Amino acid sequence: MQQRPGVRQHRPFGYWVKEIDRRIEEMGRRVLAEQGLDRRLWQVLNTIARGPVGPDDLDRELAPFLSADEPTLRPYVDDLARRGWVSRSGEGDLTLTDAGRDAYGRARERMYAARARVVEGLSSEDYDTLMDLLERIAGNLGAEVAA
Repeated sequence: MQQRPGVRQHRPFGYWVKEIDRRIEEMGRRVLAEQGLDRRLWQVLNTIARGPVGPDDLDRELAPFLSADEPTLRPYVDDLARRGWVSRSGEGDLTLTDAGRDAYGRARERMYAARARVVEGLSSEDYDTLMDLLERIAGNLGAEVAA
């Protein structure tokens, strides 16, 4: 197909979705690795940081990330406990220790800064429009899957 003069050629939508996802994943991996974390450890740490949570509740909350190979998040909790970042109450609830709150604060600050870079240059109206469009596209695809 020959390009018409003055008409901008765009890469396909799917290209950009995959490229953005790849870049976000890589950015998150780098930022978390600097803190000695991976994505799952971050999710567990972030969830526990919201307040005391039981191990079963933690598994329920993060259930979309569990699988037959990884049916529970307990190994991640154990890792964070070995670091001295998580403690268990007498009832088994998980909370962050002072060291855990410090580590979480550092990681959260770096993750928020990285996320801000993702949308740098977008106005709040641009961002809202982008989110609305992505949600509509996801809805369109959901309708296709259900049909």
